[in-house]
Amino acid sequence: MKKMLALTVSILAASFILTNSASANSVFASHCAACHAGGKNIMNPDKDLSMANMEKNGVNTVDAIKALVTNGKAPMPAFKSQLDAAQIDSVANYVLEQAKKGW
Repeated sequence: MKKMLALTVSILAASFILTNSASANSVFASHCAACHAGGKNIMNPDKDLSMANMEKNGVNTVDAIKALVTNGKAPMPAFKSQLDAAQIDSVANYVLEQAKKGW
């Protein structure tokens, strides 16, 4: 019984992670990729989403990314009226994860 419960919890956790990742990827593709495909920045190549540039620009934590996505910073628009808090959180985690992987 304990093994079955542990297996069920593991499957649910994996399902949540995969769903959340797919959701974050979808949010990124729908709202961010037009300017940031592959971690680039078509408006300002010096501010791409590489880990080095994110660190240089002080946007290298989930909270900092969430603030930027929520409130924007010219020329990037604010997304607080287009995305809910869960979407902003998931896309911020996705961006940081991809930056750490090198896109």
